[in-house]
Amino acid sequence: MDVTATPMETLLKRFQSFKPPTLKGIENSVECEGWLEDMEMLFDSLDYEDDIRVRFIGHQLHDVAKCWWIKTKRALENREKKRVAEFANLKQGNLNIEEYVAKFSTLLDFAPHIAGSEEAKADQFINGLNPDVFTLVNSGRPNNFADALDRAKGAEAGLIK
Repeated sequence: MDVTATPMETLLKRFQSFKPPTLKGIENSVECEGWLEDMEMLFDSLDYEDDIRVRFIGHQLHDVAKCWWIKTKRALENREKKRVAEFANLKQGNLNIEEYVAKFSTLLDFAPHIAGSEEAKADQFINGLNPDVFTLVNSGRPNNFADALDRAKGAEAGLIK
């Protein structure tokens, strides 16, 4: 065992020791499907998480398939950055509370640093509320998301009457 190898290098060496199949991108659909099934079976047997699978799959792509992968990966990374920014700047605007919380919850997946903390999630949610709802919800400052959502629904209901 190489004591200087990083954990990622060790996982990659283990993966490569099984001589996984490669894909050039010129294969027919049946061959591509077979390749994908073989890769999934190998990843499953190695018990690799999705993020490791995504990192290692590129090592098995060549020629046309590698070009496609690089472009697709770049596009997905750019889309994710846009979603992170969209979440950071999310405001209630014309949305009612139900619509706002639906959008907030969808974009929350792109902000795991906030999703992991009830207080941070509540703060982000509250800070995106319209000023009149914000004022009503922020008095007594809820410290978790569920409480903030309940207060926002109550505040909106009170303002609509």
